[in-house]
Amino acid sequence: MRNSIILSLLLIGFGMSGFSQTDKDLDSLYAQDMLKVGMEVPDFMIDSVSNTSLKSLRGRYVVLHFWASWCPDCRKDIPAMNQLHSEHASDSVVFIHVSFDTEREKWIGYLADSGMQGLQLCELKKMRESKMAQAYGIKWIPSMYVINTEGKVILRTVMIDKLDRQLRRLDKSKVSVPRNKRSADPQFPGGEDAMMAYIVKSIDYPRKASNYGLEGQTVFKFSVNADGTISNIRVTQNRITVEDKLPFQRLAGDEKRKLREEVLDLFAEEGKRVIQAMPKWKPAIRYGMAVKSEYELPLNFKIQYNNH
Repeated sequence: MRNSIILSLLLIGFGMSGFSQTDKDLDSLYAQDMLKVGMEVPDFMIDSVSNTSLKSLRGRYVVLHFWASWCPDCRKDIPAMNQLHSEHASDSVVFIHVSFDTEREKWIGYLADSGMQGLQLCELKKMRESKMAQAYGIKWIPSMYVINTEGKVILRTVMIDKLDRQLRRLDKSKVSVPRNKRSADPQFPGGEDAMMAYIVKSIDYPRKASNYGLEGQTVFKFSVNADGTISNIRVTQNRITVEDKLPFQRLAGDEKRKLREEVLDLFAEEGKRVIQAMPKWKPAIRYGMAVKSEYELPLNFKIQYNNH
């Protein structure tokens, strides 16, 4: 067996019927050095922290996509690749994108701008210097493989249309994923009830909002990192929901507007403080490994009146 290749991480039938002459010509020109259909693919490390390798994904289908942000043909295919990910990515089908970018900042920047989904790998080496390119016979990009549940090639191509057709033919009844390697969303320790209890206990209702009887809802999005820490907290919606109390109604129009803006800022500031102070979460699990993910959390600021 070939030696494993370590990279850096950022998260059936095979027939020619229906393919155009153009498809055949492009693959005959640019895919001839790729691994042949039926061959077992070389292993490589996806995430050394969780000890997840390509071989550990056996039991699923894998789309292996070789590309680079500097490649015009690759960039042209990205919208279609994103659409294929949206239609097919699941516990049954894993997309792995291997970049031949040599500058980390440009690679990361393009990923953010393009919205490319799936597992992202890069050796930060030129294609001709890449061990991955050598092992998989990559002489042209974009190049794509579909790997079956047994780790063998069922498609090699430079044509994204062929990838589309192959993905539509996959027999997902053959997929077998152990329970402990199935996907899971990020979770506050103890679950939603524990999170709600933490929020109620932690929020310090802004005094100015309380004094004028203002209530609201602030919606936050934040990243739950692979180690369970929280980052990139931002407000996506922020609105006043109750403003009919007498102290507020006595204000003039311009005073009301300024007070609304100030209170909304206070809601956002307090919500951010509470989220930042949260304990570590259980991170999202994808394909058996912890990955960075996004979480949306609406916080309702409501005045609790004591009836006694």
